[in-house]
Amino acid sequence: MKDIFAITKNVQRYMAGIEAVRTPIRGRIGMMLAFGPPGTGKTEVGMWYAAQNDVPYIRAKDITSRRGLLSNIVAELGEAPAYSSDSLFDQAVEQLLERPRAILIDEVDYLVRGGMIEILRDLNDITNVPVVMMGMEHADKKIKRFRHLYDRISAVVHFELFGDLEIADLAGQICEAELTPSAISYIHRQSQGKLRLITTWMSRAEQIAKLNDLQRVDMPHLRAYKGAR
Repeated sequence: MKDIFAITKNVQRYMAGIEAVRTPIRGRIGMMLAFGPPGTGKTEVGMWYAAQNDVPYIRAKDITSRRGLLSNIVAELGEAPAYSSDSLFDQAVEQLLERPRAILIDEVDYLVRGGMIEILRDLNDITNVPVVMMGMEHADKKIKRFRHLYDRISAVVHFELFGDLEIADLAGQICEAELTPSAISYIHRQSQGKLRLITTWMSRAEQIAKLNDLQRVDMPHLRAYKGAR
C-alpha cells in the first residue's frame, strides 16, 4: 500500500465542514458535528487533521468523567493539568484564549450521558474557538436533546460507507495493484463498504498480484484467496 493519506469523499466533506465552522457568523464561531456508522474513517480523518494542523485531539471513553475530560483537554493543550474540575476548566479557557485553535473531540457519544457535553458548549461560548465533535451513527439525534448546544452547530458532516466508485478512487490512490471493476465490486460486497476491511482486501490484492506476477487482479483471484484461507 502506498504510504499516503487518501483524500476520499468523506475527507472532502470533513474539510468543507471545517472551513464552514471557521467562518464567523455575526462574530461567533460555531461547532461542528461529524458522525456516521463504524468503519467510515472518522477517527483516522480526525487524527490526520489534528496532526496536520497542530490542534488537540481528545478521545472520550466510556469511563470518562468531567474531571477526566477537562484533564485530557488541558494536557492536549500543552499544560500540566490541575486537580479540581474548576481549575481545569479555567486552565483550558486560559490556553484557548492565549492561543486560539480548534479542539477535536472523538467518541462524543460518551459525553451525552450526564450532560458532560455541555462542557464543550461552555468552552465554545467563552473562548469562541471551533469545537469539532465526532460520533457514531446516531450522534446527531442524541445531541439534539441539548438544544442550546445543538443550535451552535454550524456544520454537520455525515460520514458514509464506501460504494464501488469510492473504492475504485481509493484504490487508484493507495493500492499498488490494479483492480478490475469486478474485483472492486467483490471488495465492496465483502467489506460492506467499511474502510478497514476495504484496505485489508486491497493489501490482499497486492499480495496476489506479486505472488502470481499479475498485471491486474480480478474477482476470481480474490475469491481463490478467500477460499484458501
